[in-house]
Amino acid sequence: MKQAFNIWIFPLLTLLAGLAIFINHQEIITSAHGATSTYINSARSGNIGYGNPQQAHNSISFEGLEPGDIILGAYPDCAYGYYSHAAMYVGSGQIIEGYADLGITLQPVDHFREYPQICILRVEADKALKQAAVDYALRQLDEVFYPVAFKSGDRSWNCSKIMWKAYQTQGLDFDTTGDLWVPPDIFYHSPYVSVIREGGQL
Repeated sequence: MKQAFNIWIFPLLTLLAGLAIFINHQEIITSAHGATSTYINSARSGNIGYGNPQQAHNSISFEGLEPGDIILGAYPDCAYGYYSHAAMYVGSGQIIEGYADLGITLQPVDHFREYPQICILRVEADKALKQAAVDYALRQLDEVFYPVAFKSGDRSWNCSKIMWKAYQTQGLDFDTTGDLWVPPDIFYHSPYVSVIREGGQL
């Protein structure tokens, strides 16, 4: 009896938590322009996760990057928008980003060449604010990665939440929708950035 109880209790708690989230955030979740709606519509089309990695590479230049710049990479058939992944440039040829197996980690910027489509964004803010955002992100190194990490809380991160939070703590909020999640596309469409370079083709 106890074993049967243990088997059912966690799925039941998950279901109840999901129901509570839906009730408390129904307007956001059902919004046609929200991240949740995008995920659901993508799943219906068979697109789940960050897309289909390809052998194609881009040849974009990483010259002249500044700490705080945002880099977006896209694979075809991404479930949560056009762009599949996001990172922040921190200087010295390195970016901070989130991966399921590594958590929040530093990596060489050159690995973004593996994406068939890439975009580099410059945040329109003074250098001191951008450096403060970089410093915040760096303090989260080795923290836990969770693909659908909610915006709230600071115990789990995904690739775009870490950058959103780094800038949000400095008073610059990229999320104008009030959604539960932060997809990479939100940076591309933000009025706070300018496109430095785009390259490749899906």
